[in-house]
Amino acid sequence: MLGALKWLFGLGLVASIGIAAGVYFAFFGAGPQISYVTPDLVPIDTVSATPSDQPPVTLPQAVFLPVPFTSQAPLNNWAARQHTCEEASLLMVDRYLHGDHSGKLIDPQTADAGINQITAWKPAQDLTSQQVGEVAQKNMGWAYKLLPSDRLNMKQQLALGRPLIFGVRTHGLGNANYPGYHTHFEQAGWSVSHYLVVVGYDQSDNYILNDPGLTRGQGYHITYDQLMHAVDDLDQAYPMLNSGRIFVVLAPAAA
Repeated sequence: MLGALKWLFGLGLVASIGIAAGVYFAFFGAGPQISYVTPDLVPIDTVSATPSDQPPVTLPQAVFLPVPFTSQAPLNNWAARQHTCEEASLLMVDRYLHGDHSGKLIDPQTADAGINQITAWKPAQDLTSQQVGEVAQKNMGWAYKLLPSDRLNMKQQLALGRPLIFGVRTHGLGNANYPGYHTHFEQAGWSVSHYLVVVGYDQSDNYILNDPGLTRGQGYHITYDQLMHAVDDLDQAYPMLNSGRIFVVLAPAAA
């Protein structure tokens, strides 16, 4: 989010995935058909000595949470929306937790208004992962956790019906649709700090992103190692935002 050229173009790689909420659905690609599970949302238990929000003993082979999508510039005003990836990520997750399991594009005017509201809540222009959780807790009423981003934690949280919010550096994601990817790759001012939402995983160590940094950033598949590279790249390039390999999850607080 710190660069004058951050979001001048709203280009994307993968078309939006529009699917209704359900227990099972099929995703057709170049490879074999994959059956994804969409688990119910489990509240976060931060009080009990024996928490009630334990993940299933046997994890699904593949999970997809149909989180609605918006870019961080829903009205295509990218030059004015260079620092709103936190807002867009929080907005997507907030709507999902409130029951919007459409997996569809959020109405641009509605998304823009939501981003403006969350901007007013931010304590700084660029937030740490801890601050992202605090904004959601204070202003949206969600409980949150910061968890190490190993494969098991990520899959367990997705199996509990919780989208994952990650801080990364844009070009570290390996998505060639980011401006300057081929000519400036990880140069300052081109590859910049960013937040996005992980909405699922498959049986091949791939994770599915809702990436608000691109107009058509929904449904981008990324390997675990590539995602971790983008996290590490953020920490190296932006020490003041350095949170290490962690992610944020939001959910209602357990009663």
